[in-house]
Parts: sequence; C-alpha cells; structure tokens
Amino acid sequence: MDSAANEQTVKNKTLQYQGRKTTRVKSEQRRRKILEATLRIVRTEGVRGIRHRAVAKEAAVPLAATTYYFKDIDELIVDAFTLYTEKALLVLKDFTGHFYQPLSQLLVENVGSTEKRNHLIEFMTDQVTSYMRGQLLEQYDMLTIEQAFRYEALVNEKIRKLGQIHRQALYMIAVDFFTGLVHSKQPEADADILIGLFHNIEYNALLSGQENIDLDKIRNTIKHYINLIVNNLLVAE
Repeated sequence: MDSAANEQTVKNKTLQYQGRKTTRVKSEQRRRKILEATLRIVRTEGVRGIRHRAVAKEAAVPLAATTYYFKDIDELIVDAFTLYTEKALLVLKDFTGHFYQPLSQLLVENVGSTEKRNHLIEFMTDQVTSYMRGQLLEQYDMLTIEQAFRYEALVNEKIRKLGQIHRQALYMIAVDFFTGLVHSKQPEADADILIGLFHNIEYNALLSGQENIDLDKIRNTIKHYINLIVNNLLVAE
C-alpha cells in the first residue's frame, strides 16, 4: 500500500468525530472551543479531570452546550483525542514537507566522500534536532497531553483503539521515509527504532521538566543515530 493510500486509511479510521455533527460555522467554532478547553484540562489535570461542568467553565460556555455537542464524557474524551491527533499529525507533516525535498537531493549525490557524507549527516541532524526542539519547547503542552492520553489508553478501550491507529499513522510516515528516501532494507524495523527514539527523548524531557531540557545532549543522540543510518546506507550500497 502506498503512502497516499495509507494516509487515507488512517483518516477514514481515526479522524471521525463522535459528537454531534455541526453545519453552521458558529456551532462548529463553539464545538472546537469546547474541545480546546478539554485539551487544556487534560494538560493540567489529566483525562480524569474531564467533567462537563469543568469543561464548560474552562471554555466559558453554558453547561448545556457541552451536553448538546457530546452526549457523555466518553464521547468528549474521544473527540478531544481526535483533535489532538489532527494537530500532532499536522505538525509532523509540516516538518516532513520541508525536510524531504532537500534531503532527497542530498541523497542522490555521491555520499561516499567524507565531506559530502558529513554534510548529509549535519543537515539531517540539524533538521531533526530542530523538529525535536519545537516539540520540546513550543509543543511541550501537547507532549503532556499525549502522555495523559497514553495512560488513559490503558483503561479506556476506545482511546486504546484510537491510540493504536494514531501510532500507525506515525509509523507509516516513518516507513515511507526509510523506504522512499533512505532505501532501507528493513524500513519497518528502522521506523520502530526511530519512533522509540523520539518517544524516549520526549519522555525524558517531560520527567526532567522543560526548564532542564538539554538540547546539546539531544542533538548528540540524534547525530549518533543518524551516523548509524548513513553508514548503514553506505554499507548497503
């Protein structure tokens, strides 16, 4: 299955809101306002902090509005996770959109020389580190929300299913990268390792606190990993 088909499959399975559908712009804006407020509560109190009254207060809407758009808390939680998924994938797709084209041009060059190989490694390291810096500094609240939803997935079957397909979306983006650009012989295994690396960096950042994030250490880790990728690419050739 190609990347376009994979993306459509994920979209069809995950990005469908469960709450009351809206057709008017103002109604959709209010519904979105409620979901954004729900995510803020997840960030500060966890998923278990979601209650209709608390969400209504955070969103500055009447209590009746939350029960109008979402029949129960489970529906509100599922739609909040769906919104989170949309936002997270948009950030990743924006990064890959800027990263893939210049990287593909570098990869078609002869990287056998030390100078060109080092240039490729530095470019990839800078780009991936920039992405992680954005995740850890600019999207820190999103990471906190993601961890809260991961815990909820352990006890909520609906969130578990959405979480699995959300991860599959990330996984397929990574597989496409290793297949189409890097020409890895084991793109699925490489995708698992890459996602694991990112999750480990993010989790350590959350444990240490945003003010204690060591970007130099993170860059060194990323560079070491990319060195392995590039050297493996040369061996395969």
